[in-house]
Formats: sequence, C-alpha cells, structure tokens
Amino acid sequence: MIKLLVTLIVAGATVIGVVILGGVIVLATRLFKSGGRSAQDERQEAETAQELYRQMEQLESRVESLETIIISGRRDGGGKSA
Repeated sequence: MIKLLVTLIVAGATVIGVVILGGVIVLATRLFKSGGRSAQDERQEAETAQELYRQMEQLESRVESLETIIISGRRDGGGKSA
C-alpha cells in the first residue's frame, strides 16, 4: 500500500513538473512572439504567471503533507507492504 502511495506521489510530482515546464515554455513563447504589447496584455500575463505560481505552491504543500502522512505511517508501524 505504501509503495502504491509513493508511486502515486512520484507520478504526481512528475506531472506537476511537466505542467510547470509547459507553462514556462508557453509564457516564454508569448514573450518572444509579441513585440509591442499593451499594458493590459502585460498585466494579464503577469496575473496568469502569479496564479500559476500560487497553484504550484499549493500543490507543493499538498505533496509535502502526503509525504508527512506516509512517513508518520511508517513510524507508527503502518508501513506494512501488501
């Protein structure tokens, strides 16, 4: 059971990493493509980047919580593998 949880956490972290990388690539291409953008466009892009950053922080916090649960389960003797 613990192995499954660890596998899911690693897979989730991989997906998060791919999403972050994809977001960075999209933002980078938008920056290079647009030469003379308006202030409204720049503001919208900054808000999008900040929202992405906040969501990634929330996901990081959730992964840390799951790691804590798994580690405490192993310490309490609940780490028996199936």
